[in-house]
Amino acid sequence: MDYISRVPAPPLNAYIDDLYYIDGLSPYPRLKVSPMPSLHLMINLGPTFQVYAQDQAAPFATCTESWWIGLWNTYYIVDWSQSVRFYGVHFKPAGVYPFLRLPLSELRNQVVPADAIWGHFAAEIRERLYAAPTVQAGLVLLEKLLLARFTDTLHGLDVVQYAIAQIDRQDGVLSIGALSDHIGISQNHLGTQFKRIVGVTPKDLARFYRFAHVVCSIDPSRPMDWGWIVRKSGFYDLSHLNKDFVEFTGHSPSDYLRLRRRFHDENPNHSLDVGPLPTD
Repeated sequence: MDYISRVPAPPLNAYIDDLYYIDGLSPYPRLKVSPMPSLHLMINLGPTFQVYAQDQAAPFATCTESWWIGLWNTYYIVDWSQSVRFYGVHFKPAGVYPFLRLPLSELRNQVVPADAIWGHFAAEIRERLYAAPTVQAGLVLLEKLLLARFTDTLHGLDVVQYAIAQIDRQDGVLSIGALSDHIGISQNHLGTQFKRIVGVTPKDLARFYRFAHVVCSIDPSRPMDWGWIVRKSGFYDLSHLNKDFVEFTGHSPSDYLRLRRRFHDENPNHSLDVGPLPTD
């Protein structure tokens, strides 16, 4: 499976981590996606995807053309065909708001068709990407189309971005009360702004950053010292680490590590190594 990425130029690079294109054969038909501090836009040029919420037998959403994925506070499962082809955007936590200008709490734990928000513009993006002569030309085009929908003159955005930068810098291990005092606003007001611009509270986002830090600290090719992870990542004890793993992945830390090692051994160069994993 090919993964081609492009970091956008300013001002979009302050809101988007990368634009990307994925094409090829998926090694697994079903993947489990854990919470991460990132939101997504996906423009599908291949077969339909189906998304399943935690422990649900029926699909939560059927994704055909393009869709937005908000922040999730638990895992979800994606079924896709053997062959996939799509463009995508990894947004920073406050990055979607300047493009949609609606309360991001409406996207929490949701997969929403892009045309439900953007109308005909969503179909235009897909049609123009489908007609792009090369992948790189498609990524450049996607950046231009996003820039046309962008505005950063939004109330409260700078405060929320500053708070996210502090959460990111400390890998989610900080006092939200102390952060609010440092910024000079109440914790309740900061929480309200986060729900509007990010979709979750600062405390929730800090948990996502801490979990992402833990996941990125795991080297599946080496023995794992979970006690070291607990100390390094600011967990009170191993039971609190276990609680987050079960909530975010449906697995204990040791079972999660087993899956990571299996994925790494079977697909050592795969682009999804530190993201979605096989369901078993």
